[in-house]
Amino acid sequence: MSLTLPSVSVRAATPQDALLVHALYAATPSYFEIISMPLPTVAEVRRELEVAAHDERRITELLLLPELDAPTSSEFFDTETSQTAVAFLDLKLDYPEAGDATVNLLLVPEPLQNRGIGRRCVDSVEKRYQGQARRLLASIYGQNPRAVRFWTSLGYSFAIDAKPVLDWYAKDL
Repeated sequence: MSLTLPSVSVRAATPQDALLVHALYAATPSYFEIISMPLPTVAEVRRELEVAAHDERRITELLLLPELDAPTSSEFFDTETSQTAVAFLDLKLDYPEAGDATVNLLLVPEPLQNRGIGRRCVDSVEKRYQGQARRLLASIYGQNPRAVRFWTSLGYSFAIDAKPVLDWYAKDL
């Protein structure tokens, strides 16, 4: 079911957001099952956000909406903006080639999926990087037909085979 949602707002995810990002991860256990990886600890999430902060081409963001009417949304409440964190984005510029922007992870918590949030997030990313990147790529880890359906429904097409670990889908901006 898709809802009419206001525009997504965005803010950088910093190491201080490790607890919030971890809550988003914890609410998406099927993703970690697909990639055959245990749920990272809060310390591991903090460290990954620290590493990202020192990479000038890497962008980590929280995508936010005004408070949602969802029973689990309070656990994703961002006190800095007084909004609900509805997704976590990890993106790298000029990767794999100059002029590319690659979504390494777009994670919407399972209780908030199928509400149009992922589409809003991708729309926001496409608008923000249009003119800055020639194409946007999405890396899909593991065997994830649901992710393939999501990205192809948004006009992305198969671009790079990096099996057995991942496939990349792309869309010209």
